[in-house]
Amino acid sequence: MRTFSLRILASLAFALIATQAFAHAQLEKATPAVGGTVSSPSEIRLEFSEGVEPKFTGVTLTSASGASVPVGPAKTEIGNAAVLIVPVGKPLSPGTYTVRWHAVSVDTHHTQGTFEFTVSP
Repeated sequence: MRTFSLRILASLAFALIATQAFAHAQLEKATPAVGGTVSSPSEIRLEFSEGVEPKFTGVTLTSASGASVPVGPAKTEIGNAAVLIVPVGKPLSPGTYTVRWHAVSVDTHHTQGTFEFTVSP
């Protein structure tokens, strides 16, 4: 009986941990694409696995030299809180850029990440 009880408790603990792991807004797609090469984009679109809170979510953009590139305020797509749109403040020169993002999902979990894309000449 004791072994049976331990198995049930272990199963419940694993189920709770697994549920919490899926309760984060994970980046599923980015435009410009992660590692992609594009012409100068007018916006950065991040598609998450679940809705995000734009007031607590943000994006920074830096050039290969480390210079900060101005971006507008992050907003979610109308009717789809899982898509974050960030306007790029000016045309980008050719080169590699780094996007750093942090997101707070609608259930208040925090995630973050970084990726690069290249602007072609």
